[in-house]
Amino acid sequence: MIINSKANTAITFEAGAYPNPQGGAPISFNAVSLKTAIINLSQAKQIVKTQIQGRDGSVKEYVGMDDYSISVAGTITNANGVEPIADRLNLKAMLDAPIALDITCPFLNQLGIQKAVVESYELPQNEGGISYQTFTINLISDIPVELRITGV
Repeated sequence: MIINSKANTAITFEAGAYPNPQGGAPISFNAVSLKTAIINLSQAKQIVKTQIQGRDGSVKEYVGMDDYSISVAGTITNANGVEPIADRLNLKAMLDAPIALDITCPFLNQLGIQKAVVESYELPQNEGGISYQTFTINLISDIPVELRITGV
């Protein structure tokens, strides 16, 4: 299933923090709101195919639904001739966070997607494009798992 959303595409990655791997104070990042993003959403099914000797084709076993794959593409803009350095650095700090990101986006939230993990991203330079920064972010949906540890 592939869904493309151009309407109602405002997406906000909420501010967050994570432990500093070198110790010390946690590393935090600001919320990032992308008002002109285009979101592409796809989801595959998990199916195990088993070959049986003497039979054409395979036996298919439906296991479940895979994670959603989410692609967010857009542009950060600034005043003419002014590079969007602060916005670019805020975006990069959020993209580099090694945690699931909280998402506020009507389109994704309606489909049950509240969190996602960044798999990869692109921040290309554009010829003559000093006043803007294009981006593509590839994410996978995440469902938090709460572990309960009981005494033995």
